Amino acid sequence: MQKSLELKKLTMSSAFVAIAFAIELVIRFVLPMFNMPFGGNFIGLSMLPLVLIGYFYGLKYGIISGFVYGVFEIILAPSGYIVGWSFLLDYLLGFTAYGLTGFFMGKLGSIKWTILGIGLAGFVRYLSVSLAGVIFWSTTADFNAWVYSFITYNLGYTFSTTVITILIAVLIRKRMVDLNANYLGLKTA
Repeated sequence: MQKSLELKKLTMSSAFVAIAFAIELVIRFVLPMFNMPFGGNFIGLSMLPLVLIGYFYGLKYGIISGFVYGVFEIILAPSGYIVGWSFLLDYLLGFTAYGLTGFFMGKLGSIKWTILGIGLAGFVRYLSVSLAGVIFWSTTADFNAWVYSFITYNLGYTFSTTVITILIAVLIRKRMVDLNANYLGLKTA
């Protein structure tokens, strides 16, 4: 029984990562007007399936899924912008942060925990990508890399992505909890 449950979790986590990547591809190539020049976009709907993994299956599955998604995102990265710490902070740690909703496993049914979990994941991602920007721009730019990275570039798109994800998650949370419970037989709050 335990192996069957773990296989279902792995299968669903893989499916959610694939859905997130497909959403990212559609937004990146069909709606390019929402893309940022050095990566990221204002819609960020790919965050939704990734945060659901943590809510459904916990920190382990959330973190691993976010990491795997980060590896896939490297494929889409603008050439020349994955250097040094950017590789770790922008892609691996930045997307792994979405798995932090695993701290709130089973609490997707609660609006408060839905907002808090996605807010935490979005904030950690914001810190990670902003630090990557500071490291990248501080060696080459003639402007304040801290202001540019934390406010000018990353704040807008990470904030909009987090807010959009929270709004959609709040709207669909009960249905997602029901679907997950029917598939795995797990009860959640």
